[in-house]
Amino acid sequence: MDNIDYGYMKYKRLKIYRRILFFLLGFGSVIVSVALYVYEWNRMPDVFYLEAGEEQVIDMNIPVKGFLYCETVQANNFSDEAVESISNASMNTGSAEVDFSREMIIKGSEENIYCADLKLLGVLPYKTVRFETINTHSVIPSGQPIGIYVKMKGIYVIDTGDFMTQDNIVAEPCKDKLQSDDYIIAVNGDEISRKKDFTQMVQESEGTPLSFTVLRGDEERTVTVTPVKALDGTYKIGAWIRDSLQGVGTMTFMEEDGDYGALGHAVRDADTNELIQISSGTLYETKIVSISPGKSGEPGEITGLIQYEKSKQIGDIEGNTMAGIYGCVTKKDWAESSFHQPMEVALKQEIELGEAYIISGITGTCEKYAVEIIDIKYNSSENKKAITLRVTDEKLLELTGGIVQGMSGSPIIQNEKLIGAVTHVLVNEPEKGYGIFIENMLGH
Repeated sequence: MDNIDYGYMKYKRLKIYRRILFFLLGFGSVIVSVALYVYEWNRMPDVFYLEAGEEQVIDMNIPVKGFLYCETVQANNFSDEAVESISNASMNTGSAEVDFSREMIIKGSEENIYCADLKLLGVLPYKTVRFETINTHSVIPSGQPIGIYVKMKGIYVIDTGDFMTQDNIVAEPCKDKLQSDDYIIAVNGDEISRKKDFTQMVQESEGTPLSFTVLRGDEERTVTVTPVKALDGTYKIGAWIRDSLQGVGTMTFMEEDGDYGALGHAVRDADTNELIQISSGTLYETKIVSISPGKSGEPGEITGLIQYEKSKQIGDIEGNTMAGIYGCVTKKDWAESSFHQPMEVALKQEIELGEAYIISGITGTCEKYAVEIIDIKYNSSENKKAITLRVTDEKLLELTGGIVQGMSGSPIIQNEKLIGAVTHVLVNEPEKGYGIFIENMLGH
């Protein structure tokens, strides 16, 4: 009887073990499938830009396919107005099938925007990709350091706080009225743009309530703040403010008409890290006076002497966007001495892992420095980190340790095409940096 009980218990244990094993195998298969799905999802761009009238090779080697439809006219059929032709794609009943598991050659026109709802392995719902055309005319790469000075859109509020009054009472006049990243654009109905003028108006109020017109995001609002006399005898509202920013960066490219793009990322406030709304700005010539090489955990930095003289003005700054600053170069002789020959740009699907180079003028002369493209993120949540590169040039490594602050905007060249711009350094690996696709910088 004991032998029978023992055998039965052994059988039950084996049965339980088999169930656990099958569960683990099934669970593992699900995890692997989800990981594969996410991996393939991230590999596929959400948008493909096509150069109008030019054939573009798309070779993603991803097992997804779908049919094109026109987004701009809400039509569910394919026409030759936006995508002129697709080689190696099957044409059925007036529709064009796109199959990303094999190489396709697509030729676009300027008319419409087309989309394709893709399915993984032709079965699982995947994502919708768009095909848009852009003008990828040749631009002139730069790499020249520039001095940047921008005037904010009014008086920028960094933060608010309290202070002691002459009556030894803690005062906080701006509480629940102003907040970080506000712009005070008018006081008592009069436009204000200079910190000096704003401070004077607060002093002259002598404690009389002031009406502030405040820009918060895209919304204008009016708040009333009453200045209070502080311990030092001056009137204060309890706000840290500024009206301008300055720094050193790198110009990425210029077009033949003088329009330029620089930095590859937005100008942000150093304290709030928010994108700054600007009213105007100026580019100046700058001279690099020192370079602090980057070390692990300590990003390096270029120190430049900005020459704030009218004769040293290079151009203006008209826009500050997530993809960089834009405007027009007005000093013709500086442009002629600083720029290279026009160069074609490459769309993201043309970029390859491997050798490339950047152009930088940190030594006073624009030079080429070898780098390696080690990763391409087509769908990075941050466009400014779409390209990952490693500096391989011994001269640059000795000079800077890799990528340092101030090199943002340095053009990245591969196969003699402009593919992007340097944007950030990896703090713990200064020999590595991030870059933005040049297609994201065009058209701003």
